[in-house]
Amino acid sequence: MTRGGRASEKGVTLLEIMISLVLLSIVALANGALIRSLGLIGVVQFSANRYERPARVRTLAMEYAQAETEYLQNWAYEYFRDVASCNPQQGLPTPFASVRRVPASYLNVTEPRLPDLFVAADIVMTSEPVVAPGGAPNDCRPRRITVNVYLQAADPPVTPGGTGGVVFLQSATVRAPR
Repeated sequence: MTRGGRASEKGVTLLEIMISLVLLSIVALANGALIRSLGLIGVVQFSANRYERPARVRTLAMEYAQAETEYLQNWAYEYFRDVASCNPQQGLPTPFASVRRVPASYLNVTEPRLPDLFVAADIVMTSEPVVAPGGAPNDCRPRRITVNVYLQAADPPVTPGGTGGVVFLQSATVRAPR
C-alpha cells in the first residue's frame, strides 16, 4: 500500500456486507413466495386457519363422506331394509331411519363425527329399482345410501333428505341382501 492513495484493497468493507445481506434476503423472500404460491412444500403451506383453502375444505368433506359410508358398510343389510316391502321374518333388528341428519341424530358414539366446518349432513336411504321385483313382504331390494354434506347454514333443505338446498359434496354406496 502506498501512502496517500490506495494501491490494493484486501478484505470486504462493512457496506459491501450489508448490501449483500439485503440482496440475499430479497431473493430468499421472493423464493419463499414462489414456493408458497406453487404449494411445493407442505410446511410453507401452513396457515393459522386450516379451512381457508378450498381444496382443504373439499378434502375434509370427502374424508367425512368416505368414513360415513365405510362405517355404514360394516352394518348388516337388515338395518337398511325397507320394512314395507322386505320383512321376511320376525326377530330382525329395527332398521335405521330412511332419512336422518347429523349432527342431530348419530346412530351411536362410534359413528364418524361431522367436522365443525360443516353445518349438517343428510344420510338418505332409498330402494334401488330392479328388473324383476318380487312382491311384499319378500321384496328385499338393494338400498342406495347417499351422504349429502352441507357447508353453510342456508344450504341444507328444510327437512332432512328433502328437495332443494345446496349440496357441497355427495357420496353414495349400495347395500344388498346376501
